[in-house]
Amino acid sequence: MTDQGLNDVQNSVPHFFASGGEKDASRRTEKIQLLRHVVNQYDQWTLQATKKLLEVFADRSIATRLRGERYASVVFGDHTANRLAQLLNFELNELRTYFMDLGNELYRMKAAHTHHQGRTVVLDTNDLLHHSRYDKIPWAKLYGKNTVVVIPHVVVDEIDKKSYATSDTIRRRARGVFALLEQTLTEQRQGQATAGGVRIEVLLDEPQHVRLPNNDDEIVARACELQQSIAPVQVTVLTGDNGMRARALAWGLDAEKLPEKYKIEQITAGQKDEYLRTITAPDESEPASTP
Repeated sequence: MTDQGLNDVQNSVPHFFASGGEKDASRRTEKIQLLRHVVNQYDQWTLQATKKLLEVFADRSIATRLRGERYASVVFGDHTANRLAQLLNFELNELRTYFMDLGNELYRMKAAHTHHQGRTVVLDTNDLLHHSRYDKIPWAKLYGKNTVVVIPHVVVDEIDKKSYATSDTIRRRARGVFALLEQTLTEQRQGQATAGGVRIEVLLDEPQHVRLPNNDDEIVARACELQQSIAPVQVTVLTGDNGMRARALAWGLDAEKLPEKYKIEQITAGQKDEYLRTITAPDESEPASTP
């Protein structure tokens, strides 16, 4: 629909007008009427295409590209017929290039995620801080042998910030989790990281990526982008946050909580001591204990 609509609009736009006709009032009126029709067609196409793109892409900037400053200039600006025709052709040519580049990027993303053959689960920050070590959870048993566990880049940064929290418990736990994340990143760079019978990966931000202001929104948005790359494989956001689950469901993703039995508070006293010993890290300022 988007490509065909673009073709229809562009085929309707005159590429140039003979300058001599501007002295003929009837000819000038004819030009204006023709361009008003084309601008209306362009306006309707951008509206329909924007709605369609918003249904498909989590990244809102893709849809808003259609109705930016140049759109406003074309639809609402005061231009001569010649200038308006030039603006329309220039904008439509740029949009064609933009969508071609977007299509190539989608193919690249799909190629990068061909290993997502089974269920893909996306973790949030609290999953890492308040549940068992993510490398000890039996993911294959819970979600299937081809499961891929994904940790968005923003979660890594949140864990890093919490390693300087005022709460002694959270600070130590965050430092332990961050050390585990560093290990995962090292293994990922060397080939692939695995744990719990499945593949674990940190979904790193591209250099040009711009994060959303709210970290919960950013996590869900990254999950949506991943869903677009690996469909029909289903992406599930795992979170205990009610708002984040609702947001994920509203954006067409699956969302659920990690089983309660993997919460630190739910495991036995002996298991808890062992878990806390392996997941927490001492403050850097504390002296090392002597044997």
